[in-house]
Parts: sequence; structure tokens; C-alpha cells
Amino acid sequence: MSKFAPLFVLCALAGGIVTNGSVWAADTLKGEGVKSPTEKPVTGPVTDADLYHEMRLQAGQYAAQNRHQILVGDFTCDGQTDRIAGWVDRDHPDGPFFDVLFVTREGGKLGSELKHIPFAQDKQFALCVADDTAPPPMSWQQVEPDYVRDVVGNADLCTTAVRIEDFMCDAPQFYWNKTADKNGDHWVFYRN
Repeated sequence: MSKFAPLFVLCALAGGIVTNGSVWAADTLKGEGVKSPTEKPVTGPVTDADLYHEMRLQAGQYAAQNRHQILVGDFTCDGQTDRIAGWVDRDHPDGPFFDVLFVTREGGKLGSELKHIPFAQDKQFALCVADDTAPPPMSWQQVEPDYVRDVVGNADLCTTAVRIEDFMCDAPQFYWNKTADKNGDHWVFYRN
């Protein structure tokens, strides 16, 4: 083993690149047209590994240990499989929330949005009842383009709605919008 091996490992852990025995900072080579491996666009469906990676980043290392459900399908109308996870977050300081993590791959770039839906009957963006025995079930509903245009109010939305049902109030629905809002969110909330 070379006496420089620990240096190479340390450099790799810090984001550096080793070429011909020389150590370069990853951003030094970007100007020369060299891309780091994480910049390569990935095509294809969102995988379980992608979902759990984003779940850990967005909701913490223990989020996957919650009893959660997963929807798998094309929820962005781009022909690629997306994954959506939902679970009851009982660790939130403001009380229990139903967390929904939307994981998509747009233009080869993995992205995710986390929505914290409170259990409160007096709010529009909420579920009415927190059931301690089971989390609210998630499902999807295919709607007509006229529906998203005339009822939801935006013809640019994907026609696949993600629904969360507590069986007490009208189900909250989320639709994908290819154009992000001013906060960078793509998922549009709608409720009758």
C-alpha cells in the first residue's frame, strides 16, 4: 500500500479528484470541462434507493422507520415512474402531521418535496382526523384535462392527482405542475 493512500482517501471523501497521482479540488476541474460523477444526469424511474435517500435528507435518518406507505407511478406525466411516501410524523413539536414526500426525476435530476399536513378541522390545508390505529391512506386518481383546467384552475397540471383520505373531510389532492411556484414547489394543493 502506498504511503499516499490515506491522502487519496481523505481527498476523495472531501470531494477531490485524483488524476495521475495529483490531487485536484473538484471545482478546480469544472472550469476545464471535467464533471464530477454526481453531475451526470440520470434517466429512468425513481428507485426505492432514491426514495429512501430523499426521505433521509428531507425528514431525517429515522423517517424510514415510521410505518409508511408508498405510491409508485407516473405522477408527473413525463413517462417516468415516480415514488411518493406518506407517514404520520408524531415527532413534530407542533403535534402530529401527515408527511408526504414526493420524489421525482425531472430532466434527469432527482428532486423531492416534503409536505407536512396537519390534523386540524379548521384549516383548508389539513386532514380532519388523526387515527392512532392507521395512517390516512394515499391513492391516485386520473382526471380529465378539462377537470384540471375548469375545476382545479390550471390547465398546465398533470392529470394524475395524489389523494390523501381521512374519510371525514374532502380529500386533499396534489397535482404536479412542471413550472415551479415562487417557493420552488411543483406540487399544487387542491381541495373541493
